[in-house]
Amino acid sequence: MTGYLTKIHPEEEDDTVSLRIPNKEIAGIFADAVVNLFRDELDTGRQKELMISLWNENVQDAEKYLGDFLWDTISYNDYHEDYYHAFLAGLFVGLGYFVDSNKESGLGRFDVRVKDRRNRRIMLIEAKKSRSQAQMNKDCDEALQQIKEKGYARKLESGYEKCICYGIAFFQKSVMIKKL
Repeated sequence: MTGYLTKIHPEEEDDTVSLRIPNKEIAGIFADAVVNLFRDELDTGRQKELMISLWNENVQDAEKYLGDFLWDTISYNDYHEDYYHAFLAGLFVGLGYFVDSNKESGLGRFDVRVKDRRNRRIMLIEAKKSRSQAQMNKDCDEALQQIKEKGYARKLESGYEKCICYGIAFFQKSVMIKKL
């Protein structure tokens, strides 16, 4: 009723309805709240270990750390792709990285881009919400294919020398990561 969330399908009347954030101003408020949650609730040492794993392209360790964060933070009410997307952005912003979300690149919009200016590298992430644990492998492959087909990493921004691309699939509190 306050306008922070609106129904996607106004005709829905069940106990469960689909919601969306109505505009950029509210999305900014939501993003700030997510960042504050991570800043206040999560162990920054583990966040740093996650980032080291991702920058070093150590998918196994990154999956473990990211899975731990899911178990520590997510509720069964939060199993939506937009939540996972904001969850990732919040983890990275909470550590002081410059993060772009849903920006146009190539022939589409990537989900998350993390910039490490000091080391002149970029991380691109395409996230998918899987319908089942068995679907996660396929969804990771689909995410990586989307990065390639849409050309998200085709051209590096000036000053950056390396781009690491990940497809990440989420199913409830499970995560799978694949690298391009």
